Amino acid sequence: MGFKVLIVDDSMVARLAIKGIVKDSVDSLAEASSGEAALDLLAGGREPDLVFLDLTMPGMGGIEALKAIRSGHPSVKVAVVTADIQARTLAEVRACGAYEVIRKPADRAAVLALVSRARGEGAAP
Repeated sequence: MGFKVLIVDDSMVARLAIKGIVKDSVDSLAEASSGEAALDLLAGGREPDLVFLDLTMPGMGGIEALKAIRSGHPSVKVAVVTADIQARTLAEVRACGAYEVIRKPADRAAVLALVSRARGEGAAP
């Protein structure tokens, strides 16, 4: 079955950056350009082990998408990827069930360490 990752970001450049980092560390990789598209994939039975989720997107924003993913798919780990690292934002995403927060632009070592932890290969965050 393998380890599955979903990258959700309205920026194709941001999706490609994370994809370039994780592609050799995961077994399956999917992308969505919006929160709505991500939820459609999940509803269609494509439940990943880990989601990289942007916070600032048109339409359904990251907070709303995070809440929906955590509500409907509680076993899915969601890593929020954002440039907004204000304490209030970090507290809100953690309260909504984020597995971890990764700062944009995504750091290769941090992303790979997160994938390893999410796979159960490292210490919990």
